[in-house]
Amino acid sequence: MAIDIDAVYKSTYEHYLKAKDNIVLESTFFEHRADAISDVIPGFQADKLEFGSYDKENFAVLFVDMRRSTQRAQNVGAKKTFLTMHVFLTALLEVVNYYHGKVIDIMGDGLMVFWGGRVAREESNMVKSIAVQNAGLCGRDMLKIRESVINRIIEDENLGSPISLSVGVTFDSVIVTKIGITDSYDVKAFGDCINVASHYANETENRVKVSKKVKNEWPSSKGGGIRFTLAGNGEAYYLESGN
Repeated sequence: MAIDIDAVYKSTYEHYLKAKDNIVLESTFFEHRADAISDVIPGFQADKLEFGSYDKENFAVLFVDMRRSTQRAQNVGAKKTFLTMHVFLTALLEVVNYYHGKVIDIMGDGLMVFWGGRVAREESNMVKSIAVQNAGLCGRDMLKIRESVINRIIEDENLGSPISLSVGVTFDSVIVTKIGITDSYDVKAFGDCINVASHYANETENRVKVSKKVKNEWPSSKGGGIRFTLAGNGEAYYLESGN
């Protein structure tokens, strides 16, 4: 069953209206922040880990962000940037929710999302191929939502120029560790696949760029609604709808 675009539009527009009703930013300078969502890495809890301890787990990783967001914020001002971010992030989060992703971080203008891991395998049978597929399809549908929801509301509400976004998806092992001090700590994930997914997102625009491992782990199916086209030297591919 395909994602319900009308439902995403309705939810996003309702969040936009709430944000619009609560605006108090008449002359306040709008500032991007990157606050982590604590304790959301599947299978790991901060209070059960020791400082400096670590574990390794495999995840499909997705990065998505808005292109040229700083320039756009300077052009449209604080109020419209505030409203735009509510539209942008709400719509993306609806897509993540549909594909059962775990939001690890909400940056000022984007998201980092995980799929898979031991808990997902045990509780919902999200094996490697399913985790990879969910991440890739989530990226694809984020592009659909960009046009049919995000930019539609931006145009209708006169919030500035249309938004472009970029998506990077990888799959590999990450290191999970507890960092901080007694009164201020968090569980964080590190790994090459995280860095590569972020790098892919920075290299493309309105496309989904995936690693070779994502392509290789993609479940095969008759009729194939997804195709992969080579991007660069063979270590990365663009994921595209096949019809």
